Amino acid sequence: MLDILYYSTPVKVMILKSVPYIPLLGTALQKGSEEKIPRWVAQILEEKGFVEILEKPYSIQEVTKIRFSHTQQRLGLSKLDDYFYINTINMLNRLEEKARKESDLQMLKTLDRAKEDFNEISNIRLSNIIRAVQFRSLETILKSLSVEEKVLSILMQKTLITWLRKYTLLR
Repeated sequence: MLDILYYSTPVKVMILKSVPYIPLLGTALQKGSEEKIPRWVAQILEEKGFVEILEKPYSIQEVTKIRFSHTQQRLGLSKLDDYFYINTINMLNRLEEKARKESDLQMLKTLDRAKEDFNEISNIRLSNIIRAVQFRSLETILKSLSVEEKVLSILMQKTLITWLRKYTLLR
């Protein structure tokens, strides 16, 4: 479900080559203009050299900075971009594939550290989400959550409420 949302989300592109009318988009794309089109269409057109996706992927350094800020404030949650997890996983996979093709051992070591940072971010945030769901204070952190986390937290909350109603006297 999250993948469908992610790939359907509009992303800004720079048109490198004019594209005739695309029925799916209901428009043509003019060279030199910027447009927002669904990510999956943008990725196909980018592979063919028609557009350049203007959204910058996360870098390893940005993941490290996010991890540092999260370890400094373990109890609060700073705002993450929507699709942080999907974008970060995609970036790490892309860089790992490139490093393996080029046999770049230094990059592979750097990627291992970045994966550890990413896992630490995930663990800190998941702990906070679980605590918020458990103490029924999800609304206090909802605005700081990525789309992936919002979906997870709402599912967890619904599951907990159903379980409590069925198996306990707690409501």
